[in-house]
Amino acid sequence: MHERLYTSAGRSRSTNVHVLRYSRSVSTPRSDRRQTDTAQRVRDMATQLFFTHGYSATSVRQIMQACHVTGGSFYNHFDSKEDLLYAILMGSLNDSVASLHHALATADDDATSQLRALVRTISTFHSERQLEGLVSQTEWRHLPAERAADVLEQQKRIRRLFESCLQRGIEDGDFTLAAAGVDPDITAKSILDLCINAGKWFRPEGRLDSAALARQHVELVTQMVGARREERDDR
Repeated sequence: MHERLYTSAGRSRSTNVHVLRYSRSVSTPRSDRRQTDTAQRVRDMATQLFFTHGYSATSVRQIMQACHVTGGSFYNHFDSKEDLLYAILMGSLNDSVASLHHALATADDDATSQLRALVRTISTFHSERQLEGLVSQTEWRHLPAERAADVLEQQKRIRRLFESCLQRGIEDGDFTLAAAGVDPDITAKSILDLCINAGKWFRPEGRLDSAALARQHVELVTQMVGARREERDDR
């Protein structure tokens, strides 16, 4: 979720990558719950179709047929296919930002613990919500400039969280990467590439589940930045 983004070429993709959502709020009033569930079903199916075929090659009619909803129901939730894409991308990015802030708020205050929490969270997010993450990296290009700018700004917010943590760790003497002349900005992008790109090949039924993959990423990043290794309570 940052400025270096994946190519959208080659649309012949496997559809066995699962869309798994974090638990959503259960506080929705009962009168609105059915409407909310319908909108979420449309978003989930559109995400799969956009990933498999690409945004341009996916029609509103295809989305409606896949979701078994009428035109009236679709347009009751989304003004257009563009509006639907924007909702998918911003929803995923907003959830990612919120989960990262929560991770920081609940981790110990030292830079090492904060970085480990950030890496664990972004890795888990992209292994559990693979399609949303991958679509967010490619299909934003189909949005008009103003909406595309919103998406890119959220991606930058995520990168800045990592950059800030890395810079603090350098200043506090927790990380040794600066001594080797490594730029925190480049390091932040590399960490995000590591965790986000895992969404391309991770399979829930594989050798590692999402938690085990996140632990691997945490250890790799810990070594990458020369972080203190006292904290092990996330194993």
